[in-house]
Amino acid sequence: MNIREEGELLSGVLVAGVVHTRFILRPATLADTYRAAEVVPVPDNLADDKSAKVAYQMAVDDAMILCQIETLGTLEPVPSPQALVTELDPDDMEVLRQAAYRLKKKWRASRTPSLPTAAPSSSSSPPDSP
Repeated sequence: MNIREEGELLSGVLVAGVVHTRFILRPATLADTYRAAEVVPVPDNLADDKSAKVAYQMAVDDAMILCQIETLGTLEPVPSPQALVTELDPDDMEVLRQAAYRLKKKWRASRTPSLPTAAPSSSSSPPDSP
């Protein structure tokens, strides 16, 4: 199943005189998590400052969503998360966050258990032998 979420940015990304607004997100992967963590610099005061922790986690979460962008307008390839951070309007990031949330809900709904689960036995004793 090819689950994707399509949408349109409010302001878009301007590249070479063209504003790109249409996007497609794909489901997140573990690789996206690692890439996002590499993209966002760790602040020096992370251990001591609660607001720095929150800001860092928000930046990693947003970078992860940026890693999920499969297409952005007609741009080929999609700009790196680092480039998008400097170009995106905050309202556009909110559009992407909402799209990522909808995508995750669709992806989870599409999953079916791979193995049937048996109901637990009412007794803990082994079955009688023949």
